[in-house]
Amino acid sequence: MATSPRPARLAVNARWLLPGSLEGTGWYSHRLLERLATTPEWELHLFFDRPVQDFNYPGSIKHVVGLPARSPFLWTLWNEVSVPLALWRIKADAYWSPDGLLPSRRALQRFGMGSLPMAATVHDLNFVHQPEGIPKAVGSYYRRVVARSAVEANALLTVSETTRADLIKTYPLGGKKITLASNAPQQNFTPKPEVGLAARQRWAGGLPYFLFVGAFTPRKNIATLLRAFEQHQARNPERREALVLVGNPLHRDSELIELARRAGPRVHWVGRIEGSELNDLYSGALAFAFPSRFEGFGIPLVEAMASGCPLLSSNASCMPEIAGDAARYADPDDVEAWTDLLYRAATEDPGTWIQRGLERAAYFSWDRSAEQVRQTLLELLATARQ
Repeated sequence: MATSPRPARLAVNARWLLPGSLEGTGWYSHRLLERLATTPEWELHLFFDRPVQDFNYPGSIKHVVGLPARSPFLWTLWNEVSVPLALWRIKADAYWSPDGLLPSRRALQRFGMGSLPMAATVHDLNFVHQPEGIPKAVGSYYRRVVARSAVEANALLTVSETTRADLIKTYPLGGKKITLASNAPQQNFTPKPEVGLAARQRWAGGLPYFLFVGAFTPRKNIATLLRAFEQHQARNPERREALVLVGNPLHRDSELIELARRAGPRVHWVGRIEGSELNDLYSGALAFAFPSRFEGFGIPLVEAMASGCPLLSSNASCMPEIAGDAARYADPDDVEAWTDLLYRAATEDPGTWIQRGLERAAYFSWDRSAEQVRQTLLELLATARQ
């Protein structure tokens, strides 16, 4: 009697799955793996750089633990030694890296796996276009390894049409297919109009508030927002609004500290907020203000829309693609325009913008993106068995 073929062994870079502290790539990996784990055609081998107890998805899942990799030097050991060795040991049929970083073909050849089918998801090229605020060693590593990975990958995925066009323009891909598998809200955000008063009292000193969510890095351009908020207060002394800033300060920025001091006590730095509390913050805000100069997708835009929060957005990079007609836009460095947007958000009826945002947010779906990834990886595995 003939035996049925074994499921393919699909290895996945799971280094960004960090219990209790998921960031962008970690959320992307997690939400997709939740949906991909039960695919009958494969068994998943998740490559971690430390032991974890979480992320035991349903289906055929195995955890593989390699060398720690939390610095650029250790990333090289991870991609050039630890990952190729693990791929060889499990006799992998294909490898997918959701962070865009692949082992080199040269490293794989040392283990007799130089032709292993590989896929990479590249989220953005901020390290090429906006290197300010990125540690020098980190930026150098990403510029070198993403460029090589994009060329050597059998399949590429990305999260926006903007990044797809950027990849084609930046690297010699020779017409390589790039599949779109977008982000969606990291968690289940919904409109919660009933939380407005409580949110104002908890985070904004009882005042109506504008909201920013994101890392405090130069490309997020919080300086423009602080200048605009200071100007909004000076021009409209009868109005009383606050500005709430959510996120991790990745480095100490003396300019932001000084701008916040000048803008006064109505600027509230509240640190990292997640889950239902973040949903409450979005839902209770007058508007979500996002003056970023560069994004690959801009997940907070979709989270805000799904929470029923009107958008004020930069018109740079992918923002118009993601927000569509649900945002009021300004040049990221035009303080006058941002001052005007803040005033309009504080004084105009938000109903139309809320409805447009809800309709636009519904377009982004983890289920749809998971299916795009699934089909790409099944095609990749098919080449491995030819």
